[in-house]
Amino acid sequence: MQVPHQHDGPAAPGTSPTASPWGPAEGWSPGEPPGPQGGGGVRDDHQGTTGAPHFAGAQSSGPRPPRAGQDEDDAVELISGDQFSVLIRQSTGNANTYGGHHNTALSLNLGGPQPVEFQQILLDARDVQQRHRLYQHAPVPDHQLMADCLKRNHIVVVVGARGGGRDTTARVLLADTCGSNRVAVLYSAGGGLAQALVEQADRHLTRGYGIVLDLGTELPAPAALETLGLRAAQIGAHVVLITESPGAELDALSPYAFRHTGPDLKKVLEAHLEHELDKHRAGHEQGDCPQHSLQAYLRDVLRDPRVDDELGAGLPVREAVSLAGTLATFLHRPPEELGQAFGAWRNRLRTMARVLLGLTAQASDPVPDPHQQPLRIAYVMCDGLPLSDFIRVGTLLCDEVQRAETREAAPERRVFDLILDQLVETGAGVAAAPDAGPPGNPRRVRLAEPELMATVIEVVWHGPGWLRAPLLRWLQRLAEDRLERVRSRAAVVAGLLLRHDFDSVYRDLVQLWARSKSARDRQYAALALAVAVGAGDSWLTARIDRQVADWARSPAPQLQDSAARAYGTLVGTRDVPGTLEALEALGSRRTPVRYASVAYATAALFLTPDGAEPVADALGRWVRRPDNEASPLRHAVGTLIVLGPYAVGPELPSRPKLAHQAMQEPEREASLLLLWQHALVDPAYSGLAWALLEQWLLAGDRDEELSLFLEGFVSRAAADELLTRAGFHVARMARRHPASPCVRRVLRAIRGRRP
Repeated sequence: MQVPHQHDGPAAPGTSPTASPWGPAEGWSPGEPPGPQGGGGVRDDHQGTTGAPHFAGAQSSGPRPPRAGQDEDDAVELISGDQFSVLIRQSTGNANTYGGHHNTALSLNLGGPQPVEFQQILLDARDVQQRHRLYQHAPVPDHQLMADCLKRNHIVVVVGARGGGRDTTARVLLADTCGSNRVAVLYSAGGGLAQALVEQADRHLTRGYGIVLDLGTELPAPAALETLGLRAAQIGAHVVLITESPGAELDALSPYAFRHTGPDLKKVLEAHLEHELDKHRAGHEQGDCPQHSLQAYLRDVLRDPRVDDELGAGLPVREAVSLAGTLATFLHRPPEELGQAFGAWRNRLRTMARVLLGLTAQASDPVPDPHQQPLRIAYVMCDGLPLSDFIRVGTLLCDEVQRAETREAAPERRVFDLILDQLVETGAGVAAAPDAGPPGNPRRVRLAEPELMATVIEVVWHGPGWLRAPLLRWLQRLAEDRLERVRSRAAVVAGLLLRHDFDSVYRDLVQLWARSKSARDRQYAALALAVAVGAGDSWLTARIDRQVADWARSPAPQLQDSAARAYGTLVGTRDVPGTLEALEALGSRRTPVRYASVAYATAALFLTPDGAEPVADALGRWVRRPDNEASPLRHAVGTLIVLGPYAVGPELPSRPKLAHQAMQEPEREASLLLLWQHALVDPAYSGLAWALLEQWLLAGDRDEELSLFLEGFVSRAAADELLTRAGFHVARMARRHPASPCVRRVLRAIRGRRP
């Protein structure tokens, strides 16, 4: 996904028509590796608009300084495209692991390609060789066809779900073609990665080497795919693109694209179990583990019907690998105890969490270091965040826990309490191996099993009861942090807690955010509910739906705003038509006019895979409603401002999606015409609307069909009282962009309508 440029500098509230009550919009840091960012994927290193320094663990004797980006007086919220793109990244960043929704958004490509920075890491040859050896036991269907395509065209696209083994398939394909010591992975954030690699091919493609690039949920444009294959062939390199696009038609990407259906999980289990047993035998004296006993155990396991039950449909490949590791530990146990292996595997994360937190120790064991338990909790909660964030927020949790403890004297804080190798040992199943994942500066917390975070939260919440209050206070403090990624992580953790104890966590934390005068806090309440809905629990989902409906019916403006924000997340995207009805009802009340949340939520629905058509229909209804304070018309205009910069997709990167819809259907064109006429004269939106129109006209320079459409469309939108104003603004655009043929064409059309 590409998003408009994110303003990084601090701005005083109210100084810009795009200023946000959340403070400056914080974008992706160039050179920062991608990956699942549980805090919503938003990364920043900025302080809030106050510039107040914040130190972990510092005790203040006076009142707290204003929080970053705080809207103290619940001021009117102005529409901001930058802020909306932050919300979209926040939602998509949580979609895979914690619950969220997959929006598909591509910004207009006006000034040439958006800059994309790649990071490249050469894979360890031994790891590639081991994967290659194990893969031979369970190759995926169409493997040979993929291999032939890669050798013939120097490029192949592997389309499949995450967890289905597509990454291993990509590495094996390249190892066969280039050699195990010549396989590298490219990492990058954002969208348009295939086109970006075409433009940077000389920098990242090397003769004799193979490259794996994950495109996320984006399918490459056919033209970019063909060009990339030609460039790879010229250089003598090979490229495997992997993408997750369920239900996508691959005919347009023929002959390069193949659907990855995943290997036979039982064969995967067999290969990895045999590998684990061989490792076990190698570590014992000769004769202790004879080969025939290993083969007999392997045969017994594979015949056990419980294996087929565990390897049910939809189990990720890495789970089958994990099951093999657990089964290998029962080699010397009595046969009747084999059933315990399956229970141990299913409960492995809970056991790991209890061991990590010291909850399995006997009462007579020495009391653990007072800082270790909260630090370990914080470590797991910070999965994907920089270590500097973990150190800071871990210290805050230590402070909160110590306030709840009963001690004769406060424990000393020693310098060496935070030795990470002692706190969370690599290889113990908690921290990922150092080479697992993209290279990073700064270093990040990386868990070997991402699901451990949710398990630790459950163990902590239902374990030592006295930890509940310190944990909630800690989350409240994190929600006031200067960094967006930390604040968002607080909402994610709150959402995971809602899955286990909705009433208590809602009452003591989420409700406070929903009623807050801070728009940022209200957004975190919405994010927490979205994460909770991501659990897929029907009872909990129904409970959350009722709660959001109660917010929407409340006379409190903050709760109405929180409801609208929730409708822009997974809470609303599950039922786009029903959510649009709820947003229309909210937009027909007076109080939501003060906020941008209805427009943001409507735009978020539009960017979901099946949302564009119903949202366009709704905007057509709303724009024909009377223009008053109790009308959704203002929200429809705000939605135009937010959605205007988003393009059709990689196939038409310079055509606005709204314009494309209007070019296809006359009724949509009439609705869009009304939206533009209102936007260009509305005092709250006119400045943003003229700037957006300039973007559209510049986009027309690279799209002849769009240029012809805009020539007639803009002149009709500028009819009557708008004609003189339109002539003035478009003439200014022509002076700023004298080489733009679309601007000149539209200016001539406007002048031709003058009497």
